[in-house]
Amino acid sequence: MKKGLILLLAMMMVVMAGCSNAGNKAEGGSTEASSGDVTKLTMWSMETRNKDIIEKSIKQFNDEHPNVELTAEFFEDEALKTKMKVAITGNQVPDIITYWSGETFDTLVSNSMLGDITEPLSKDEAFKNDVLNGGLETFSYDGKNYGIPVLFSGVSLWYNKQIFDENGLTPPTTYAELLSVVDQLNAKNIVPITVAGKDRWPVLHWFSYLAQRIGGMEPFEKAKKGEADFTQNSFVKAGEMLRELAVDHKGFINGFLGLDYAAAESLFTNGKAAMYLQGEWAMNSFLDGDFADKVGFVPFPTVDGGQGGINIYQGGFGAGMAISSKTNQEAAYEAIRFLTDSLQRKEINEGANISPMKNPGLDEAKMNPLAFAYDSSISSSLEGFFSYYDQALDAKRAEQFLNSVGAIVGQNSSSVKDELAKIK
Repeated sequence: MKKGLILLLAMMMVVMAGCSNAGNKAEGGSTEASSGDVTKLTMWSMETRNKDIIEKSIKQFNDEHPNVELTAEFFEDEALKTKMKVAITGNQVPDIITYWSGETFDTLVSNSMLGDITEPLSKDEAFKNDVLNGGLETFSYDGKNYGIPVLFSGVSLWYNKQIFDENGLTPPTTYAELLSVVDQLNAKNIVPITVAGKDRWPVLHWFSYLAQRIGGMEPFEKAKKGEADFTQNSFVKAGEMLRELAVDHKGFINGFLGLDYAAAESLFTNGKAAMYLQGEWAMNSFLDGDFADKVGFVPFPTVDGGQGGINIYQGGFGAGMAISSKTNQEAAYEAIRFLTDSLQRKEINEGANISPMKNPGLDEAKMNPLAFAYDSSISSSLEGFFSYYDQALDAKRAEQFLNSVGAIVGQNSSSVKDELAKIK
């Protein structure tokens, strides 16, 4: 009996050792592993455009922290979303993740996949106080901090100043003015608006802005919490106005439902379309050559009688860095604290990004005039922000929303209300 017990215990120890080793070899290198005294950390990020700058910061971090070895993998947006779905299912979140705020981030927290960084942040008062208001709260859950913002994003209506000047047009500040500009451009065979209908979410920008300008932020918050549905009046009216713009007034380029992000953006940067609704990240494409001199921007137009002000932007603290709950908490926190510091992100923020810090230390002389003007405009006029609908909702409703909005601007003859009723 005693011999059998000893044998059983020995077998259990072997199995446990095997499980421990397996845990250190999680898919994608997403858990902490040690080699001697070196803690190895893997980071996943969607900041592909800033890869070289971030890798330079990582090298500096590794040089200054000889007991830590941080490496990063960079993915395009959709690829990272897909990879994260697999990681969440298998509970194999990487040591450090740069990810969007919203429902998926909250799911990671509620399932205990992310580490609580409240305590180390509380000891880092100067850094904590430098984050713009709302930044840390965006990545908080039940009063605890789980992430540090890396950027503030805002979606604006970009326009080609040359096209507008040559045709005597003024950038629209109201929906009625927008329709008028669209009609005048169409009359001269100029494409009014380019949009990536194939990717769907750029079309959702139009819908969500209209809904916010009509009803403010309360209707969406109610629908998000399940206290109401998406057939509320502000959403139905937004859908009808979007259909009016896209279909009745032919505001969007012909064939937009087949355009992906790159193709749609190139039409604007090549001067083939007069307007483009997109986030500040699009400036990375505008700054090439002399095109930046031709680009202007305005906030999304208001709707007469609506509740949403013109200085309320869709966006917010769109992405942040967080750490896995299973990794070396101290080493991983040190890494994200280092990488989110204004000094490390200075070069990024002087490019085409809006810093989430109050004192980013930007050098105007090193910045493109368009980027500096945009940053200055946002920081001086911003009165509030609302989330990207597809990121704020759970995956099921987000997908339904994207499909419904696509149907609204497509050739579908169903009513707007019927399409929105499918989101549940």
